[in-house]
Amino acid sequence: MLIRPFLTALLLLAPPLGALAQQLPQAVENAPATADAVEFDTSYRPSPSISARMQREFLSRIRWSAGAEVRDNLAEAFAERSPSEIWQELVAPDGLTTNNVADALTAYWVLNWVAANGAYSVEVDSRPVQQQLRQAFANDPTFLRLSDQQRQEMAEGYVLNFLVEHAALNTALAQKDLETLYALAMAAVARFRNQMNVNLLDLAPGPNGFEGRPQDDQSASSLD
Repeated sequence: MLIRPFLTALLLLAPPLGALAQQLPQAVENAPATADAVEFDTSYRPSPSISARMQREFLSRIRWSAGAEVRDNLAEAFAERSPSEIWQELVAPDGLTTNNVADALTAYWVLNWVAANGAYSVEVDSRPVQQQLRQAFANDPTFLRLSDQQRQEMAEGYVLNFLVEHAALNTALAQKDLETLYALAMAAVARFRNQMNVNLLDLAPGPNGFEGRPQDDQSASSLD
């Protein structure tokens, strides 16, 4: 299996998320729970040329961080179905759709929270997180100025990284590879702490999205 090369890619691939990501925690915390904010549209008109460029750049980074074999396997999978199609199949049961920044970040945030906390058997309702992020984006001036192209680049960046991380996590779970699961958890914690100033270990999903975890609350791994 390709767990180790995938893990290397996880630790090296995710680029800085920019000013918006740095501001997101404050925007989430301060976002008013108004109907307009909850229904704020974070979709965009996709461009096939942008998708093709992002996929090429992603596979190039995979080539240099994880090797040609991993790159070729991913390229073969993407030739059969686009990354967006694969992602849509995985997240459709959660009510998430393609071409939407809030939906892409919702799936990515939930996946990383699960990995960080070892919460493999926890049923996370994505809808409150989706609404939480819509509120944050609705009140973020940086996001409001983004073009369709910039929204697409942000969303599809989350989608591509989601697919690699999802594959690595599920392979490690299937093999009960505790060492890799721990490494994936630490990588998720470091990614969100460094790029978004969010501590995934201090959060828990609830009716209002991700909120501060009670001090005595501990997540349980499905491997226990």
